[in-house]
Amino acid sequence: MGWPLRVINRLRQVKGDAYYYHIKRKLTDIPRFTPGRMSVFGWDLEYVCPRALLSGLDTLVRKRWNDFRAKTENPTILDCGSNIGISVLHYKRQFPEARIVAFEPDPHIVPVLRRNLERNNASDVDIVEAAVWTRDGTAEFFCEPAEGSSLVRRQSRSVTVRTVDLRRFLVNPVDLIKMDIEGAEYQVIPGIVDNLAVVKNLIVECHIENDDMRPFSDLLRALSSARFVVGVNSYGRWLDLLRQPPKLPNDFDQYVLVAAWRNHPVLK
Repeated sequence: MGWPLRVINRLRQVKGDAYYYHIKRKLTDIPRFTPGRMSVFGWDLEYVCPRALLSGLDTLVRKRWNDFRAKTENPTILDCGSNIGISVLHYKRQFPEARIVAFEPDPHIVPVLRRNLERNNASDVDIVEAAVWTRDGTAEFFCEPAEGSSLVRRQSRSVTVRTVDLRRFLVNPVDLIKMDIEGAEYQVIPGIVDNLAVVKNLIVECHIENDDMRPFSDLLRALSSARFVVGVNSYGRWLDLLRQPPKLPNDFDQYVLVAAWRNHPVLK
């Protein structure tokens, strides 16, 4: 008789944790903002900041917070905020036949994203070099390689980037929207609410300013009105009546992962 599945999964988790901490020891010795390249989790990855790489590997690959259950072997995934491509490569590993559209506006990051996808047999991914937004056009984009670049959070360095109306990509069925767009989710999600009937699942990293919770509330209401079941998961700094750390410059107070899915799918 073989080992129970729960034991096998636990052993895999322990092995994965040990490997992650081995990688963590390597990356923490590298100065911040130092670009490089390394073999990690079976990928040949180029990165622009070791801290950002470590964060992506932890949440996306080790903890698998953006995973979902696809009901087809070739799901359609809109990856909004692809950065250097860790999330895209992770989805392609799970669903080799997936159709993925990767949105990344940062002109300093896009070349790295392209090279990472080409090196790791994911050249069939459609890359859209633009920020997802509520309209087509251009906008000022604030660049920060470690914490995440943004349309809405001001930084010392900015460039002009192309924006695309996400509604243009919500004509045919979409199995997953993954969204990590550094605060712009509060404009995009309410703006596409009337088009979400074609979407089966969403995972949205929400960036919260605790002195104004209205945008977060509006986002949750928008998903509820689109008939999603919604889960709210806090991660990052924990804040309560005893733990109230000061806000860092150019940082959000809290990060919340919002998952939305359909118990009774609109789509067959």
